[in-house]
Amino acid sequence: MVEEGSIVKRTIDSLKKRLEENGNIIQIQGEEGYLSRVKCTFNPPASAEEIKNFENQRGLILPNDYKEFLKISNGCRLFDDVEYGGEIELYSLDQIIELNDHYDEFEGCYDIAYIYQDNIVINSKHLSEKKKNYLFWKGHIDQFEEAIPLEMNFELWFDRFIISSGTKFWSWSIYTAENYYKLS
Repeated sequence: MVEEGSIVKRTIDSLKKRLEENGNIIQIQGEEGYLSRVKCTFNPPASAEEIKNFENQRGLILPNDYKEFLKISNGCRLFDDVEYGGEIELYSLDQIIELNDHYDEFEGCYDIAYIYQDNIVINSKHLSEKKKNYLFWKGHIDQFEEAIPLEMNFELWFDRFIISSGTKFWSWSIYTAENYYKLS
């Protein structure tokens, strides 16, 4: 049986190992056959006290698997192209406070990541209702009520995101052989 939060640690450990074995730069294959040389930058971990203070001050619930991520890395940048940079950032606790400060109208939701014009959102109301699938995605300029359920928790999303080398796998089902060439 897999323990909640253990996938996060194994996923980060494996990614860091791949990076270390390759001079902190790895080559990934992206969509449509593109190859990129990328790097990842992990922030120092958040302490248990910082996590608890965040929850108390913000009145938000952090899921256990996400807390495990924060204890390893209080935010990170993933798959930044070594020449062109990137747009994948999982926010630190301070960034979550700063970037979500104006979202009082949809209480209980907060952005935790920015990925190529999308935000990954935790709905803490779902957590308080003991729902396991609390992660959502929305366009960067969309409101929280427009967020779409991902039907997963943080660590499943994170694991799949790393496996897909930073690709927005949650949108793959939108593209079919009939519409791909018109939409892309």
